Amino acid sequence: MAKERKWLRIRELERLSGVRRRTILFYLQAGLLHPPVKTGKTMAYYDEVHLRKLACIRKARSQGLPLVAIRQRIENREREGDGDPVERRDPGGSLPRKGFVARAKRPRPARSQGTRQKILEVGTRLFRQKGYQNMSVSDITRDLGIGKGSFYYYFSDKKELFLECVPRLFEELFSSGWEQIRKEKDPLRRIERRARIVAPVIRDFCTILKLCREALEDADSKMNSLGKGIFESVCRPIESDIRKGIELGSFRAVDPKIVSILLIGIIESLDYLLVMDPDLSVETFKDAVIDLIGKGLKRTGRQRSQCKRR
Repeated sequence: MAKERKWLRIRELERLSGVRRRTILFYLQAGLLHPPVKTGKTMAYYDEVHLRKLACIRKARSQGLPLVAIRQRIENREREGDGDPVERRDPGGSLPRKGFVARAKRPRPARSQGTRQKILEVGTRLFRQKGYQNMSVSDITRDLGIGKGSFYYYFSDKKELFLECVPRLFEELFSSGWEQIRKEKDPLRRIERRARIVAPVIRDFCTILKLCREALEDADSKMNSLGKGIFESVCRPIESDIRKGIELGSFRAVDPKIVSILLIGIIESLDYLLVMDPDLSVETFKDAVIDLIGKGLKRTGRQRSQCKRR
């Protein structure tokens, strides 16, 4: 006899997982969690698979992994059968609401998926080039040579497209670098590796941060959540490395959260310098940041000896 699936409202999922509601919603938008089963406009139910995935995400975040790496880890587990495959229809478990009818998405012809993919690709490129505010649906349809009706067949508006494109922007930039960071155990070298990975793509990296700020200033709560979530996903791995360095005694006693935000601010400032001064190279930027990180965070021999005396 098949085990009956237990359904959870988001409040229960939040309590059992220890993950805040807005963070859960961000993970849904970023594609780390599969969509819940909806029984109405504001009624959604989650299951044990969501709970297990959230536990996996929390563990990966504590290890300093970026969202790209976490998504890949979850996908690998599902492919290997070590994580329940996501069911796209009502699995037959009893929902708290009587008369449940699963709301399936309108089926798409197989060939039409290519159009959706092209919209995502062009949207990702144009958001990076123009920003959120300056990019319009017309820019996408003109680039692809399709009508607006084709766009709205796949996406309800520009915001929905943006929510799917931002995680893709990070994936394009850092999909090949996270493995090097994961293998490195020394906190200082991990941060230095992050700087080396960002250096060649600093312009695009800062463009994404700008897009996140635009999302934070938007009146839509989903956009706010996305902007905050992406910014936190950039800062938290650095914050985690700094905290680890302090615990090991190799870093000075600083506030990890504040320092991680300051480091991101330094990178943005250096991006402006690269624009203003053509003679300033990316290599110079990289060396300057790594030198600053080392001198600013590392404990001196005198500080270590004072710590031991205490």
